[in-house]
Amino acid sequence: MYYEALVKKTANQKDIKFEKYEIPALEPHQCLLKVKAVGICGSDLHMYDGHGGYDWVTYPLVLGHEVTGSVIAVGEGEVPQQRMVINPYKNCGKCEFCLAGDSNRCDFEDYKYIKTPTEALRYGFREPGGMAEYMVVDNTNLIPIPNEVTDEVAAISEALAVSYTAVLKIENFAQKSVLVVGPGPIGLGAAAILVGSGNPQVMMLGTALDKDRLQLAKDIGVTKVFESAENIPHEEFKGFDAIIDCSGHPTVPNTALRLLKRGGELVLVGINPASFSVPMDQIVRGEISIKGSYGITQSNYEAVLSLAADARYPFQKLIAQTVSFKDCLEGFEIALNKASGKVVIKM
Repeated sequence: MYYEALVKKTANQKDIKFEKYEIPALEPHQCLLKVKAVGICGSDLHMYDGHGGYDWVTYPLVLGHEVTGSVIAVGEGEVPQQRMVINPYKNCGKCEFCLAGDSNRCDFEDYKYIKTPTEALRYGFREPGGMAEYMVVDNTNLIPIPNEVTDEVAAISEALAVSYTAVLKIENFAQKSVLVVGPGPIGLGAAAILVGSGNPQVMMLGTALDKDRLQLAKDIGVTKVFESAENIPHEEFKGFDAIIDCSGHPTVPNTALRLLKRGGELVLVGINPASFSVPMDQIVRGEISIKGSYGITQSNYEAVLSLAADARYPFQKLIAQTVSFKDCLEGFEIALNKASGKVVIKM
């Protein structure tokens, strides 16, 4: 039996095409997933458009790591009668990070002086992903989807788990004043999680080019939005408890030091290889903490799916558009042109 998949052939810009593959025989630990929907992630866009920083990716590659579908065959055992998402991380299960539940830090016990993407990150990067009619997945990488969650929201839930992992870096986040920088999908996801938690002190910073995305932020319940950091301070301004940067812009850490309260927290989620410098005295005297947040863990992903089943979390509003599999390259172009929210491929 053959199936169609979207394959990025090389690292070159838009070197991508549909190809046919034969479904392989399943190993005892594997299952065959009939894909229902796939979210287009920023990393998919970067690979599609030939951006640098992806020399660690294995090409040719079936793209897609935000995947939902139904198991239709198993290598061994019974077919589970429930929709599933996949966890794209295949961790070793025995290193200090895996034993602590931090599978997003797993490098298969190979210490990295330079912190590259963790070795555990597999599906859609080092192994075939889910932008295909079918996908072979390890059984341990399946997570059941609650009945209340739509296929579309399930397809963006991995991205929401990235947002949730960042939000969790802030202790008592529902009670803190938080500024989210960057109204892309991860930033909007973080804002939606904060709003859904009942936090009435969520604000978002973008640019003049982000008008539609900032409007979406207001639509999901963000208290205030800004097109410039210069517009934030005012007479009553007392500083933010925390700032989550999803933009990756190297000017943000310095801006954050001015906008954070003493004891404030800066969580960096957006990725940029550029260096930045910050005044040490401001960090020390302000007792400011700076944390990185990368990827997801199994427990965070499971928790996000539970949140998605709760109507207080406005995740459905984060879906900008759906496109059919045959039109998915059009979906890539829509997402590349800064769609207001996530673009989802429906199979």
